[in-house]
Amino acid sequence: MLASLLILTIPTPVSSVTSTESGELTTTLPHGNWVNDTLVINGSTTIAAQDAKWALYDVTDPYSPWELLRSAEYFSAVIPVDDNLWIWSITIDVQGLNCTCWLEISQPDGLQKALLKRIIFIGEGPHNPVLSLETDSLVVVDEPVLLSARGILADSNFSQTKLFVEWCHAPLGACEGESGSGEVNISWNEDLGEFTLDATALNLSDGIWEFTYYLQDLYLRTSPLVKVDVYVDQTDPEAVLIAPQQAFEGDSIIIDGSESRDGVWEGRLQAIWYVTPPDGVLRVAEESETDGMVFTLLPSTSGIYSVQVDVVDMVGRRSSATVEISVENVVPTIELKMGDAELDSPNTWQLVEGEELTMSATVLETGTDNSTIQYNWYLDDELVCTSFDIAVEDLEPGTYELRLVVIDDDGASDTHEMDIIVKSKAPANDRGLNIMAIALIIAIICTIFLFIRRINLPEKDTVAMPKWHTSSKSETNSNSNSTSDENEIWNESTASTEGKE
Repeated sequence: MLASLLILTIPTPVSSVTSTESGELTTTLPHGNWVNDTLVINGSTTIAAQDAKWALYDVTDPYSPWELLRSAEYFSAVIPVDDNLWIWSITIDVQGLNCTCWLEISQPDGLQKALLKRIIFIGEGPHNPVLSLETDSLVVVDEPVLLSARGILADSNFSQTKLFVEWCHAPLGACEGESGSGEVNISWNEDLGEFTLDATALNLSDGIWEFTYYLQDLYLRTSPLVKVDVYVDQTDPEAVLIAPQQAFEGDSIIIDGSESRDGVWEGRLQAIWYVTPPDGVLRVAEESETDGMVFTLLPSTSGIYSVQVDVVDMVGRRSSATVEISVENVVPTIELKMGDAELDSPNTWQLVEGEELTMSATVLETGTDNSTIQYNWYLDDELVCTSFDIAVEDLEPGTYELRLVVIDDDGASDTHEMDIIVKSKAPANDRGLNIMAIALIIAIICTIFLFIRRINLPEKDTVAMPKWHTSSKSETNSNSNSTSDENEIWNESTASTEGKE
């Protein structure tokens, strides 16, 4: 119970010089404690206390390598108070030392480390004051800025101290031109002092300035210098937009704001984009539409688009610019696909009675117009379909006019007209008779041709007969001329002659 009461009496620890300490590792020892022979530091931890390290460094000149004076592992003593609470102490023999020292205690906690840091004055002295800036080491200034610093003194008091500042223009990290210096009025609340940095009062132009501070105590001893980079921006930016005045639906319109200016801070401008489409509803540009100082507009409808950019500098100064872009509608264009045929958008098409024709329309459009296109199919001026495709069937023989009219959301239209010619379908019996008639005609023609050719053949082209036929014919003719009776009995003379022949 006594140990628990002791824990409750531990005051809130003083912030460290360079960073805030972990709530898991605390101490009652304040900054600036002055000891000569033995340093005893007490504290508590919520981390298992079996492992700890501490080191004591000489930081009298913090800008030279720190000399390690003492170090060890483990706490000197540990008292468990609860399951997750331990009281610890460290005792260090500092006889013979004379320095402004830095004590650092650490405890490993998984992949992290709890740190506790203290500035301690050891030895007879004299000991110079120590000053640490509580704000960031980089300060952006437009209006006067309140800065704070924490002082550590070995003796005297803060009401008897003075704060001095020196500055120079350092756009590239090194001082250029003339430098300035002066005393700054500072008000102290215990060891925490506050002072004002006024760029106007110091005649600081826009740019990067290097400031150094130091604290002087009653005995004119000064603290090590503390360096601060000051970015001064007291000029409003100027927004500039470059964009076309006219475009078409579906175009990729680039609006360039990279020519916006902010003096020496041009590269640090941020852009906020706003778009007002033709429907008049203002919206903030999406991240996918912007690339720093460049905005890409993809208009989906025709009309007047208003694009505004607000350029903001690093101190919050703002400037705006607006452009208006007239986006013209793109007239739709029809392409007809005739079923499986490779021919597109013909002016005429022939069908046989009972045959079906399937057509589909492709409309070349931009933006969201594709989803709002109206399709009107007319057959002989009668509306027969409002879909993008149509099937033509059951038409009687004749000629029909088919007309497709497409209309987009702006009322622009395109028309395609074509004639559909439907022929009668021949009966199946007539087709068989026609085939037989054609075959008969061909046979007759061939017969006549062969007969005429036979007649026109010359006698010498006829078939030759054996010679004895000719002799017999001649003999017959000779006998026919004689006066003898045809019934006359054959005689030997004749027979012998014919036999010889």
